Amino acid sequence: MFMRAFAMALLLPALAGWGDAGLPWPVAGPMPDQPVAVRGQSYTPVNAGAKGYEPVEPLPWGDVNRQVAPKQPQGQDDPQGQRAH
Repeated sequence: MFMRAFAMALLLPALAGWGDAGLPWPVAGPMPDQPVAVRGQSYTPVNAGAKGYEPVEPLPWGDVNRQVAPKQPQGQDDPQGQRAH
């Protein structure tokens, strides 16, 4: 058993390279030994287009409420949106 494993360990690497053929020539695209014109590369910073999320000063809450509140229908002058009873 040991001799068989030893023989296989020696023969398999030798037989594996027996049928190794050279790489085939490319059948499509430019020839590898001919130069090809390519577009120049431009530098783009890694953080290009990233938004800055640095802390900012808070806005007054009244202004924020007016920005997100639904629009008043035309003809109402009540700034609070409530009518007196």
